Amino acid sequence: MDTIGIIRLVVGLALFAAAFAVAARRVKYLVDLVGVAQPMPSRIPGEGDGRPTFGHVLRYQVQHILAQQKILKWTTPGVLHAFIFWAFIVHQTLTLEALGEVFDPEFHIPFFGPGHWWTELLGFMQDFVGLLVLIAVVGFALIRFSQAPSRDGRESRFAGSNLAQGWYTLFFEFGLLYSVLILRGVRAAEGTLPYPDGAFVSSFVGGRLESLPHETLEIVGLVALLVHIAVFGGFLVFTLYSKHLHVLAIAPQVAFSRTPKALGKLEAEKIDIENMGEDDVLGVGQIEQFGFKRFLDYYSCTECGRCQSQCPAWNTAKPLSPKLLIMDLRDHLWETGPYLLDGGRENEKHADVDVLGMMLVGDEPGQSDAVIDFDVLWSCTTCGACVEECPVDIEHVDQIIDLRRYKAQMESSFPQEAGAMLRNIENSGDPWGAGAMKRLEWAQGMEIPVLGKDVESIADVDYLFWVGCAGAFEDRAKKTTVSTAQLLQAAGVSFAVLGEGEACTGDPARRLGMEYLFQMMADMNVETFKEAGADLGSPEQKGTRIITACPHCLNTLKNEYPDFGAHFEVIHHSEILAQLIVDGKLSPQRSSEGQRVTFHDPCYLGRHNEIYDEPRSLLSSVEGLETIEMQRSRNQGFCCGAGGAKFFMEEVGERVNLNRIDEAIATLGGSVDTSSVEDPGHAVAAGTASGASGVVAVACPFCKNMLDDGTNDRVSDGTLEEGAVQVLDVSQVLAMNFLPDPDPGDGAQEAADAPEPEPAH
Repeated sequence: MDTIGIIRLVVGLALFAAAFAVAARRVKYLVDLVGVAQPMPSRIPGEGDGRPTFGHVLRYQVQHILAQQKILKWTTPGVLHAFIFWAFIVHQTLTLEALGEVFDPEFHIPFFGPGHWWTELLGFMQDFVGLLVLIAVVGFALIRFSQAPSRDGRESRFAGSNLAQGWYTLFFEFGLLYSVLILRGVRAAEGTLPYPDGAFVSSFVGGRLESLPHETLEIVGLVALLVHIAVFGGFLVFTLYSKHLHVLAIAPQVAFSRTPKALGKLEAEKIDIENMGEDDVLGVGQIEQFGFKRFLDYYSCTECGRCQSQCPAWNTAKPLSPKLLIMDLRDHLWETGPYLLDGGRENEKHADVDVLGMMLVGDEPGQSDAVIDFDVLWSCTTCGACVEECPVDIEHVDQIIDLRRYKAQMESSFPQEAGAMLRNIENSGDPWGAGAMKRLEWAQGMEIPVLGKDVESIADVDYLFWVGCAGAFEDRAKKTTVSTAQLLQAAGVSFAVLGEGEACTGDPARRLGMEYLFQMMADMNVETFKEAGADLGSPEQKGTRIITACPHCLNTLKNEYPDFGAHFEVIHHSEILAQLIVDGKLSPQRSSEGQRVTFHDPCYLGRHNEIYDEPRSLLSSVEGLETIEMQRSRNQGFCCGAGGAKFFMEEVGERVNLNRIDEAIATLGGSVDTSSVEDPGHAVAAGTASGASGVVAVACPFCKNMLDDGTNDRVSDGTLEEGAVQVLDVSQVLAMNFLPDPDPGDGAQEAADAPEPEPAH
């Protein structure tokens, strides 16, 4: 073996060995660290107990990894990422070739020798995807330049990201591509490339090198090979120590994800207070109390900022960024990891380690010895925009609720104004504290069948109409309840209500983190259903059919009550009303010619439950009504600000509902001024929005209140003419056009001084 051969063998093997040794040590550390987290049996693929099947996991891997399904939702960066991903798969053959060339400069992959069509195809694919990588590297560089946080501030989705790591990744990718092209070009020039006809780029480079002397070619080839191995090894180690770790973590991350997405239902174990031990905790107060999927979330975060760009809190100048939340928790995991693997907090030699003594969430804003600021945790509306946008299935909302559960239940640390809501639910069965006796006041003057009074059992009617707390007690929401009931009666639908037997589903308590109160309400309601003769159904066969106009009630009854033995068929009022129109049981009575309407997607109806078309079909069924979509709509719709129990908490700074109503005003023809704000997403209506007129249609009582308050605020500050824009539920719009006697619900009886906590809007 000549000198070049010895150098190639010794240095090449040394580089490979060093890289794989460091990588193996890091992989072992990462795997061991996941073992510190809590088990999550429901996430392990298998049969029964609601676990995903192996077939389902395999299909999900193909969709989300191979097909890049979520990545491609953002077209330009999605396509560029797909280029790099598919090239990454093909280019593993180049790594195999490089390893072989350490021993034999004329090495080829077994069964891919010269003279075979499949060999030429491989060569073509290797070079073709190499060009795609070059396009992607340039494209990503341009994106990073065009969206630089130094210029765009919070508006940039890269704000807060480790920007240097992104550039290092692009440099590594370019280095791999450049070195392998030179290496393959040398082989093409020497006539040892096994696929000279297929590898068109390599052959082109080889043509430029043919004039070099043989000895020079050998030296160039040696340098290119060793540089390629060094860059490959460096990139491998860099990947394991950086945000690029998602390349290796994505497969297990997707395998253990909650599918089809981590929205709708929240996960929690049943709480048995009587049998809790001294060491048992509710929620997460220390990093190792998270489930193992949360650790995989940290490993997988690419800091792309898609979640941040869609977050209503971040877009209204709140301190919460879903991306930064995950990054802060990940950094804390890296800091505590060595101690957790060395006996953890029980090891006496770690008693003075400051990082182990840090609180995960502070008790007040600005607390320096906390990983997550108090205001960060309580800014979340649980709208799910972050989860919807995340291309690697990070479960931001679940992590926030885990943290809230600990603060609320173990430390009684939560915004004080939410305390009244919790007490009211516990003592009166509703967030307003109005009490069961007032649950039927909305129905005064109407003939509404009540279970136990007019109807003996739920089995005697086709549907149970679940009114919900807002629909029963809140004045504006009552109008939705009335119009829905009137439409159902006009269509001849057989239904009844629980009346005084109905109680809060517990949704606001659960989203606040008071899991025990939620479970108490769920158990109580399930017993009420049993006493009323409800069919609790099964996972395979749904039981009693329930109609509700509240997406929060729908989500809880449909997705979360099955954990308490109740498997209902829960239908949003927009769904059944749309079907009644299709069936010809409701028909237009008048036209709304010249009227404009735009629809606001409720988060818990849309993103959490994938109901987008039915509310729109109701509006399109109204003759003469012109429907206009807001720019942020459907799965990219913007929150009203009420979710996550925020309806019952104060809001500091720019209000989410104003941000949203301003977009609606602009959509309906008003003017919106973006010149005086740093982020156009924070735009406010400018001057007098004299051109705005029409209806903002909603399909949620909380959205209705928040956006109606926003409209009133814009009237008060003089930017909108009074009465020009109305906020109505889709059932009200339908009632005004489909009922013989039009009544959008304005005839509903007002609550008699119901004690109502002042919501933050």
